[in-house]
Amino acid sequence: MYIADYILNFIRTHLCVQARSVALDTNLSQVGQLDSTAMLELILWVGDTFNISIQNEDFTPENFATPRNIVDFVQRNASGLVGGIQAGSPASVLGGN
Repeated sequence: MYIADYILNFIRTHLCVQARSVALDTNLSQVGQLDSTAMLELILWVGDTFNISIQNEDFTPENFATPRNIVDFVQRNASGLVGGIQAGSPASVLGGN
C-alpha cells in the first residue's frame, strides 16, 4: 500500500465526516474537513505510524495542510519499512486522486 493511500484511508475512516471529498490536495483546515482536535489526532497518528519524532517547528502548512503535504513530510522524515509501508513508496493514489 502506498503512503498516500494509507494516510487518506485514515483520514476518511477515522477523522472526516465528508470522507469522499478528501483527496490528496484537499486543504484539511478548511471548514468541513478537520477541526483542530482531528488535526492533532492526525499529526499524532502520523508520528506513531511512521515512527517520526514530530517537533513543534514541524507544525506548518508546508507539512500538514493537505494529505499530499503529509506524504511529502513522511517521505522526508521516515526511513525504511514502517508498519508494512515502504517509506520511499510513490505518493500516487489508486484511482488517480
